[in-house]
Amino acid sequence: MILVIIPLFVILTAASWFLIPSKVLKAIFGTIFSLAMIASIGLLAANMDAHYGMKKETTVATKEVYSAAPAQMPVGMVAAKKIGTDDYVLVYKDQEADKEASAHFVPDTSDIVKAVKQSATYKKADIQTAQVKTTTTKWVYKNDTYKWLFKQNKEDNLVKEVHTLEVPTSWQVVLK
Repeated sequence: MILVIIPLFVILTAASWFLIPSKVLKAIFGTIFSLAMIASIGLLAANMDAHYGMKKETTVATKEVYSAAPAQMPVGMVAAKKIGTDDYVLVYKDQEADKEASAHFVPDTSDIVKAVKQSATYKKADIQTAQVKTTTTKWVYKNDTYKWLFKQNKEDNLVKEVHTLEVPTSWQVVLK
């Protein structure tokens, strides 16, 4: 909406300074609309530069996962392939009944911006079942007024999404 408000104030400012015949009214309305235009531009710049009207919100979701090894094997297993400096493609089963394990967190090369914001890693922990902990950090609007003022269509406010596969210490991690 701010992108509609700014041109409106530009038009009102120009109309005030050039079309009002009375010098007193011209000065009053011209000054008011000029200040409103400058304030609107300042708000837009603050939102674009420092996320004015927004706050970071982090959510954590946990999902149980299962060994990539066949059910007959006594030891759980996950396969990991390192990509980049500290990022992995992880192979495990989503459901216990799945016949084959599948690769997870493969970067989407058609959307590089999204791929850069996501990462995946693993760690061994003193737990009983394997789980993927997804930590998502996004910019969200502080209230509905800021959302009404600054929200644009198809905006992506994702800061980062980190997937951490936690496996029991008894599991094997096979690095490819």
